[in-house]
Amino acid sequence: MNSLQHIINRRDWENPISVQVNQVKAHSPLNGFKSVEHARTNTQPQKQCLNGQWDFKLFDKPEAVDESLLSETLNSNWQSITVPSNWQLHGFDKPIYCNVKYPFAVNPPFVPSDNPTGCYRTEFNISESQLTQRNHIIFEGVNSAFHLWCNGQWVGYSQDSRLPSEFDLSELLVAGTNRIAVMVIRWSDGSYLEDQDMWWLSGIFRDVNLLTKPQNQIRDVFITPDLDACYRDATLHIKTAINAPNNYQIAVQVFDGEQALCEPQIQNTNNKRVDEKGGWSDVVFQTIDIQSPKKWTAETPYLYRCVVSLLDDQGNTIDVEAYNIGFRKVEMLNGQLCLNGKPLLIRGVNRHEHHPENGHTVTTADMIEDIKLMKQNNFNAVRTAHYPNHPRFYELCDELGLYVVDEANIETHGMFPMGRLASDPQWAGAFMSRYTQMVERDKNHASIIIWSLGNECGHGANHDAMYGWSKSFDPSRPVQYEGGGANTTATDIICPMYARVDTDIKDDAVPKYSIKKWLSLPGETRPLILCEYAHAMGNSLGSFDDYWQAFREYPRLQGGFIWDWVDQGLSKTDENGKHYWAYGGDFGDELNDRQFCINGLLFPDRTPHPSLFEAKYSQQHLQFTLRELNQNQYTIDVFSDYVFRHTDNEKLVWQLMQNGICVEQGEHVLNIAPQSTHTLTIKTKTAFEQGAQYYLNLDVALVNDSHFANANHVMDSEQFKLINSNNLSSKLFVSSSEQNAISVSETDSQLSIENDKFKLVFSKQSGLIEQWLQNDTPVISSPLVDNFYRAPLDNDIGVSEVDNLDPNAWEARWLRAGIGQWQRTCSSIHAVQSSVDVRITCVFNYEFNGVLQAQTQWLYTLNDTGNISLNIDVHLNDTLPPMPRIGLSTTVSKQSDTKINWLGLGPFENYPDRKAAARLGYYSLSLNELHTPYIFPTDNGLRSDCQLLSINNLTVTGAFLFAASEYSQSTLTQAKHTNELIADDCVHVHIDHQHMGVGGDDSWSPSTHKEYLLEQKQYSYSLTFSAK
Repeated sequence: MNSLQHIINRRDWENPISVQVNQVKAHSPLNGFKSVEHARTNTQPQKQCLNGQWDFKLFDKPEAVDESLLSETLNSNWQSITVPSNWQLHGFDKPIYCNVKYPFAVNPPFVPSDNPTGCYRTEFNISESQLTQRNHIIFEGVNSAFHLWCNGQWVGYSQDSRLPSEFDLSELLVAGTNRIAVMVIRWSDGSYLEDQDMWWLSGIFRDVNLLTKPQNQIRDVFITPDLDACYRDATLHIKTAINAPNNYQIAVQVFDGEQALCEPQIQNTNNKRVDEKGGWSDVVFQTIDIQSPKKWTAETPYLYRCVVSLLDDQGNTIDVEAYNIGFRKVEMLNGQLCLNGKPLLIRGVNRHEHHPENGHTVTTADMIEDIKLMKQNNFNAVRTAHYPNHPRFYELCDELGLYVVDEANIETHGMFPMGRLASDPQWAGAFMSRYTQMVERDKNHASIIIWSLGNECGHGANHDAMYGWSKSFDPSRPVQYEGGGANTTATDIICPMYARVDTDIKDDAVPKYSIKKWLSLPGETRPLILCEYAHAMGNSLGSFDDYWQAFREYPRLQGGFIWDWVDQGLSKTDENGKHYWAYGGDFGDELNDRQFCINGLLFPDRTPHPSLFEAKYSQQHLQFTLRELNQNQYTIDVFSDYVFRHTDNEKLVWQLMQNGICVEQGEHVLNIAPQSTHTLTIKTKTAFEQGAQYYLNLDVALVNDSHFANANHVMDSEQFKLINSNNLSSKLFVSSSEQNAISVSETDSQLSIENDKFKLVFSKQSGLIEQWLQNDTPVISSPLVDNFYRAPLDNDIGVSEVDNLDPNAWEARWLRAGIGQWQRTCSSIHAVQSSVDVRITCVFNYEFNGVLQAQTQWLYTLNDTGNISLNIDVHLNDTLPPMPRIGLSTTVSKQSDTKINWLGLGPFENYPDRKAAARLGYYSLSLNELHTPYIFPTDNGLRSDCQLLSINNLTVTGAFLFAASEYSQSTLTQAKHTNELIADDCVHVHIDHQHMGVGGDDSWSPSTHKEYLLEQKQYSYSLTFSAK
């Protein structure tokens, strides 16, 4: 029986053995071209796209689905939905975000009885001629499981949301209108294998197509390129699976554009391959030798077109398939991952398929944007975390040039133990199916250089079986898998996640060594490529450059994949119509992992985080050395880290900077062979002024448009310090030649210092400035005060929950110490006047719960111009944890045209452990431009290594870091989304002597490196303030 009730009673969605019913065997993508020319030009594929508006109804469980799903007419309770899409983003049901834990009780293979079930219906037309052929419907992605009906007849069942589900409808179709119905079930036993740190979203979210092919047809093609020992000449191995009589033929041609590289290579279909394993009557094996083809690499993604034709006994073309191919060879040589005989350095990133409005539905334009942005920022590799991507993505990686780690749709992170299902034979078929079908679909892509068995599901016999099958089926590619310790027998590459550069992470079950130590373990000869590293959650990526110094120093450390590419925020609007990016818990999903899906290098709309610039700089292909420095002449070595391409589209643009301003510039053409050094000499005419500081800026930009970026896009950059200046503070703190007398007066409550240019009034009780006027104009809006607090970063919060703080996290340690809550009192204030200045000394005590936590002494020195030299000594309690910052803060008035000008590192946000990409210069930005709108608000907008800051009529000089914002640190701490940030009518100015690093090796342990922790208990610093 195939009635609706009978199908529901089967409960395939709770049977790990029933992963596919009546589904067509996996194969490489097919198009059913009618001619060689159509195949060569990829035109007129015999596919009918069924995307569009479908009828839809959501039921609360499969058992609630009624017969309207299969009826010829619909009742009024059905609505319309776009296919492809996720139904939660169209007002049905709710999105759920979890990182590790499952959003339901763990009891495999069983899932909740309350199990939202989306029913879809659509119609399409079939011609009489199509009925004489085979017609397959292909669902590229459905989450998480579904049953299919055609014209009221049950067709089959499928799960695995990230791979095609293909069914033969040929016997069920009629000429004219045909109706299909799909019952999509949100939770299935397959959900236990898809616990992948992303939104749980449901529906038909990828394309649906109807493929029409002749009865006699090509069923699959496997094309394996190979290179000779010199990596010069190539051989293509073509394996073609067919449904055809024995007297047919297979013809193979290879094209370079319009030019055929060889005559058609023809093989009879009745020529069986027989060996001790048996023979095939439906598979044809062929080889083609190609002399000196251009080689495919991510740097030089040259593609050819391989066309495979099925000919009948009269030589007529019956069916044609074609694939873009790249001639390349992946090998392990001398403990290194090599391509075409050369070791690779993986500049990789993990990428989820995510769109802020469309969820897991991504378009070709979305994919192209991501790949181009990766290339523009010096990435050369992507890991399809943690599932096979849309098939179009791989075609684009082939064309545009990215190395791909193709990952099976398997993760059981929330299981305990994690590898429980990996060792369960009942689940072996599900594991194997997900891996083998991925390989079968994607096997012809040049960009795929590594297969991955999945992510975070322990290690067990099922992985060993997958690995064994892979090495037999496709020995041309290595296999990686991190589970079970990153170095099991099921991986050809040591591929840990979040291993540190120099520090071991203690774990008795699965040791995680430093990446340097791992290579030296006895008997270990494999390369190490981090499958995940540098957790880019919010304000992060501190000490990233340390990894790249190690990668460049140790040949078997071959890079890694940053976690991850884009913040997985979903667009949402609050009750006031204000837009914000939503994360876990924002849709009423009570079981959630909050903002842990917000850890990308880019915001959801693909605008960059400041951390992206750090990654781009650290990974850049050109390395610069200032070899010889003479005034007006500089000799520079430029080393090209490209492995395969000449820099034939690059120019070096140089700028001579004086006190942060460009005073001279020029260009040099760069044409550097791979792995070679080019020496150039830059000659300038500028005469250096005494006391000025000079830097040489270098930018390598594209001369012409490339396939991923426009002309003048900068790929590589560097800055060299040439001459240091004198301290700017000493230049500004000079007395007036007019000798304007300063008067000092006191009352019981105030201390006043003034002349005809300025007035400064201190409170004798608080020790703070109550008024500062320069030429009768206010300079500051609130007093200068000590500042030790920052709004906690994601990396400061660790794994804290709203009601359960992580005791080891920086935020929890600061809260226990009361940082941000200290009570300030002034223990003394007194003034001393001399003939040239006035000195005011204030001592402040800071207590928490009756215990003295800090004492600071402020020494103001005022001259007759109103300039202030401020010296601050800080003494901290020995029991305090490392401090967030040591500095001071104030506010100034906010004006509509307020600009912040500074001489220091910029122009983008930078922190002490994330400033390698920033340059010293003189910059001017608005408050909005200074602010980084992290989705989960935190401290942001810092600029390091500053010498001068100017806001309104206030100027600060010295050596400091600063941030200026419309938002207070308290507002940033309390807000959980950007729409909750309420701008103040003033500018909050933070001037730091020192600021703790942001960390970023991971986000769940205190990862800020020791050299960027503020562990001292005494600090002294000086600043100069002036006003106009």
